[in-house]
Amino acid sequence: MAKNKLQVSNKRVNYEQIDTIVGSDITFIGDLASGGNVRYEGNLKGNVNLSGNIIVGRNAFISGNINAKNVHIIGTVEGIVTCEQLKILSTGKLTGDVYVDNIIIDEGAIFIGGCKIKSTELKEEEQLSEALAGNEEENIKQAQE
Repeated sequence: MAKNKLQVSNKRVNYEQIDTIVGSDITFIGDLASGGNVRYEGNLKGNVNLSGNIIVGRNAFISGNINAKNVHIIGTVEGIVTCEQLKILSTGKLTGDVYVDNIIIDEGAIFIGGCKIKSTELKEEEQLSEALAGNEEENIKQAQE
């Protein structure tokens, strides 16, 4: 078993523990769900929902949305990716939007789509909520006067 470590934004993502490996000779139609870490080398037409990490291997092709803790793309993904950390390596290709906390795109990698940084989105929502709450308190004070 190969030992891979990925460093993203000063946080180490542990890819040493792979619970499931799907080989390159597998073509799967349907949704994939797992509580562990997966290395996917085959073809998948369907969505991926993991509480762990996924490595999309060099010859892998996934057509569907991916929701996982961390996503490491070496092959090809077409769909929406939602995760904490995303790394697209030089041989990787992602076509679709991403919702992430951190993203790294290596030189040579292909990314076609939009990117929304989740932590920024949450900060904007918190600021809006605080502003609305502040205005509400101000309106109540004015009404009482």
